[in-house]
Amino acid sequence: MIMGGVNITLRVITMVSSVLLMNVLDVDDFGIMGTAMIVLYTTNLFAGLGLTSALIQSQANRAQVAFQSFLVTSGVGVLLFVIIYLNVDTFAALLGKPAIAPILVWLAPLVIIGGLGMIPDALMQKQMMFSRISLIVIVSEFTYIGMAVGLAYAGYGLWSLVYAILTKSLLVLILGWILTPGWEWITPRPWDGALMKRLLSFGLQSTGGGIATFIYSLIDVTAVARWLGTTQLGFYQKSFDFTSRTVDGLNGVLGSVLLPSYVLIQADSERLSRAYLKSLRLISFIIVPVALGMLIVAPEMVATFLEPRWEPMVIPFQVLCVASMIKPLSATTSVLFTSTGKPGYNLKAGIVVILVLVPMIVLLLPYGIVGVAFAVLTAQLLGFAYNIYQVGLVLDRTASRMPAAIAPSLVAAGLMLAGVMAMKAILSQFGIVLATIPAVIVLVAGGGIVYSVVLYLMQRNLVREVVGLALTRFRPNAAHSS
Repeated sequence: MIMGGVNITLRVITMVSSVLLMNVLDVDDFGIMGTAMIVLYTTNLFAGLGLTSALIQSQANRAQVAFQSFLVTSGVGVLLFVIIYLNVDTFAALLGKPAIAPILVWLAPLVIIGGLGMIPDALMQKQMMFSRISLIVIVSEFTYIGMAVGLAYAGYGLWSLVYAILTKSLLVLILGWILTPGWEWITPRPWDGALMKRLLSFGLQSTGGGIATFIYSLIDVTAVARWLGTTQLGFYQKSFDFTSRTVDGLNGVLGSVLLPSYVLIQADSERLSRAYLKSLRLISFIIVPVALGMLIVAPEMVATFLEPRWEPMVIPFQVLCVASMIKPLSATTSVLFTSTGKPGYNLKAGIVVILVLVPMIVLLLPYGIVGVAFAVLTAQLLGFAYNIYQVGLVLDRTASRMPAAIAPSLVAAGLMLAGVMAMKAILSQFGIVLATIPAVIVLVAGGGIVYSVVLYLMQRNLVREVVGLALTRFRPNAAHSS
């Protein structure tokens, strides 16, 4: 509950800071930074080798697992740093963007920082120390926002983003080491080869799914960067940031909270099924209205808060809103598969998405970033359908109940869309300009009211339960988790 609230609040603040940055920096700045981060995201995936998921899932001695996993992740991080640092020109040439070479030199240490911080973060997740994780998120995110916006307005341009992300990553590492109790990951212990073999066996399966997910999440960005240019990537990247990145943050919360919880009940299939369906229902309560709400007010939001040069992002933004609704619903299965010891299912789902996405991008690339966005949406829809099938293989009589778990949110959101469209027509009829802050506030508030009322009428008991949990959690005398 804490992490969800923190994430939503921070995402709103981050969106505000993004608007400020988009009105100061050039579109190309975001495109160049996005291209450089393709390399960093790719190498950072391999640094973990799935050992963070293995640590959380493992029932072996925690301290032993933490120490051995830390040695591997930190060592791989150093190796990948060297590879990037010595080959920045090669990576820049492969992406067709020589301008990213000096950026990569500065960003390469992020791989080492990530490798050093993975295991402490996994230990906090395993012990469900969500208050501490939330504190790290809050401090680091506000630091990034303050530095990026401050340096941008001071005239540092693209480098404001580079310095800000470096500072944020270092702060996350330092706070993670300080707030994770026990220092188990750096306490020397005898090496257990059999244990590491089991961890890597599970971890590499998990990484396989992660690699597939990662590949399909970068295919679109790489295609835009390579063949449409950094300006178009800037438009596409910010469309992606305001949609998929918004729900990706919620996915992170989902994984860190649900994975340890599911692990505890993995042996009781009926209980696990009920917990999964309830989680899916709760997640849809949040994701569906946010995604479809952004879709319906996208033209007014862009025209109100951004300069006219950002208008080309409106249509891909709307398409990606729908994709951003499908992705987190599908991602709920990833946590389920990992917790039940079947991370290979994530790999299969990722392969399905890739097999759909690649030909769709080839087919639709002539239509620019709008075509790429539609390719992503198509792949996400088919990937979700395949994941529903796989859930049926893991938990009996669960896949058939998944549509019913999501249906209330979809119905309420559909009526919300109709309500917002009606409000737009009424405001326009009275000569009110929609591309203004007051008009956008009215549309958002009105849509939120319609959705909340309809959802309450359809799912009264569950809504009351969620509200009760929230009030209990934030009551002054309530117990706090460490």
